[in-house]
Parts: sequence; structure tokens; C-alpha cells
Amino acid sequence: MTQPEIFAAGAVLWRDGEAGPELALIHRPKYGDWTFPKGKLKRGEHLLAAAQREVFEETGIRPVLGRPLAPSFYDKEGKLKRVDYWCATPASDEDVVDEAVDPREVDDLEWVPLPLVSDRLTYERDQPVLADFSREVARATVPLVFVRHAVAMSKADWFDQDELRPLNQRGRERAQQLEVLLSAYPAGRAYSATSARCLETLLPYCAAEGVAVSGLPEFTLGTSKPAAASARLDEILESGEPAVVCGHGEHIDEMIAYASGRLGTQIPVGPLEKGAFVVFHTHEGRVVATEHHD
Repeated sequence: MTQPEIFAAGAVLWRDGEAGPELALIHRPKYGDWTFPKGKLKRGEHLLAAAQREVFEETGIRPVLGRPLAPSFYDKEGKLKRVDYWCATPASDEDVVDEAVDPREVDDLEWVPLPLVSDRLTYERDQPVLADFSREVARATVPLVFVRHAVAMSKADWFDQDELRPLNQRGRERAQQLEVLLSAYPAGRAYSATSARCLETLLPYCAAEGVAVSGLPEFTLGTSKPAAASARLDEILESGEPAVVCGHGEHIDEMIAYASGRLGTQIPVGPLEKGAFVVFHTHEGRVVATEHHD
């Protein structure tokens, strides 16, 4: 099978209108087309970061990402291009930043009622993306994110209490990356094992988003009790609020498995790598979609 050589990311940006959902379509003067906001990844850029950046650059609206949509594949000058999309809503109470949009790239944006979008789209390749959006139309989802802590200092180089063992340089760089990636989703509550390496993994995100992090002994390696951890996860699931949970590899996989069972879905991934995360997108207590990001 031919592998994609070009990667891009974008979103189906929607809002509530007087007669139902309205979707943002952009007009690009270079191509004379109407399509969803999207663009190519920069070198080394993550898909989630690219989706946020491209939507803002092409609409002047900061997006809050929801569930992922079906990717689009098409030929671009003899190379296979893949575009990953998410549902997205405008950040609350935020006006359009017109100066963010280059008029040579995008010279018009229209909010189009959902029933009229199909006829307005220029490309047939956008139709499956629209169909996937319409499958769960206008259902804002609640994210539940499980993060394994980033890379910490080696045990061989640490001579103090293990719970105090911090992230190493690579781990701190990953924590800074997670600040951008996790901020793609609606902000809510943050929970962590009490170990320094778990708390530090979420610290840049929590500081940037103004989210308090709760250090929980029941999620901490060596001090946790399975029944207490399960009870706490039940509380998080039943709250119906966005949440990020960071823990040790030994426990985070168990928590993912427990949440999968509670939400009635399959475990979305095998053992998480350090600094990786899984997202459950839920609506009224059921899973609508899942994501896994290394």
C-alpha cells in the first residue's frame, strides 16, 4: 500500500446557529475553492499542534478540538497526501482575530448551515469528512485524557526517595510539548500521582491553562490501593467534566483498562510509552471516539 508522503491537519469548525449547527467554510483565492480550514505540518510538528495553528491562521479563530474525524487521502502532484481532521468549536467568548489571516491565502469565511454545506464544498474528498461530522452532529464531547509521565532521571543517578525523582531534560521537553497538545482540548480538572515526575509532566499545561492539579496518593506507585483508585476514577467519570490524569506506567494502563470497561469500549492501545497519552471522547457517558498520541 502506498504510504502518505505529505501530512496536513485541520478541523470542521462549528457553532450553534439559529436553525441548527453552522460550519465554517473558507475560500482560498489561489484555488477558487470552498473547503474546511487545514494545512501542512511544519517540520517536526505534531498533528494536534498543526490543527490548532492552521485553523487559527486560516480563520482567525482559536479552535477547541473535539473528537477526531475520518482522515482524507488524495493525490497531490503525484504524492499521496493525508489530512487529519477534528471536530472543533471556537474558544468561548473569543472574537475573530482578522490580522491572523493572510488574505492571499484565505479571503473569505462563511458560516454555512449544516444542510447546505455539502453543496458548497468544492471537493468530493471533503464529503466523507462532512459525513463523519454529521454522524454525531452537534454533540459536544467531553475528553478524558490519560498520560504516562515523561522520561525521568535514571534510578542509578538518583540517591533520594524515589517519589522525588524528577524528569530529565528529555522529559522536561516532552512536558513542554504536552502543554501545547493537551491545550487543544477543553480545559477541566487535572489529577496526578504524587510522584514528582508525574506532577512535573502536567505542570507546564496546568500553569498555562490555569488548571489546578490534584496529587492523589491512590494513583501513586507504591502507595496506591486498587479499590481507592477505582473509586476515584468513578468520581472523575461521573463528573462529566473534562479531565487529564497522569500516572506511572504500571498504573496508567490499568486505569485505561478500567475506564474502557466502565465506558463500554475496547482498550484503545497497548502499554503507553513514557510521555504518550490516550483520549476518550465521551458524550453522556458513552465513548464517541478515542485517540492515541505518542
